[in-house]
Amino acid sequence: MEVNIGEIKDKKGGEIQFHLVEDWSHMRCDGQSLHCISPVIFDGKITCTGELFLVRGNVSTTIEANCSRCLRPIELEIKAQLDERFQKASHAREQEPIRDEQTDEEDWGREDIQEFRGLTIHLDDVVLENLLVCLPIKPLCEEDCRGLCSQCGQDLNDGECDCITDDIDPRMLQLRKLLDSSD
Repeated sequence: MEVNIGEIKDKKGGEIQFHLVEDWSHMRCDGQSLHCISPVIFDGKITCTGELFLVRGNVSTTIEANCSRCLRPIELEIKAQLDERFQKASHAREQEPIRDEQTDEEDWGREDIQEFRGLTIHLDDVVLENLLVCLPIKPLCEEDCRGLCSQCGQDLNDGECDCITDDIDPRMLQLRKLLDSSD
């Protein structure tokens, strides 16, 4: 995903509206695949502030994942709002101050500025980063998914298994024997 900013590069307040659609069905991230089953759609705008280019918009896609309880394949619609700042790489180096205590504090506000070269802003990395942040930690097929039996692996959504579950803490086993003998 990329946008050419040639027409607004020198226009403070200039804007470019864009609509990007890309097929990321085979995206790889840190050795694992992020299986997008619908195109990644990014509707947004780029605004020139003079030295920075603000990229704002909404990105969405549908991915295939597994339920964290029963391992069934599920589809998750992911939506993210982007609000990123970009700066030309050569411009950033010219204004880079000498490191001291005061500049370290100033750098806090600049650490989230992305750099780019030429007249094209590449958005793949920031789009992917924002989509990954919006993924649920434990995706579920249903809110009340019962998961798998810890002993036999039966999917408890399909029915009960024949396993006897005796979830007693081994440290309390002697207490249980005492209670059972008093009956």
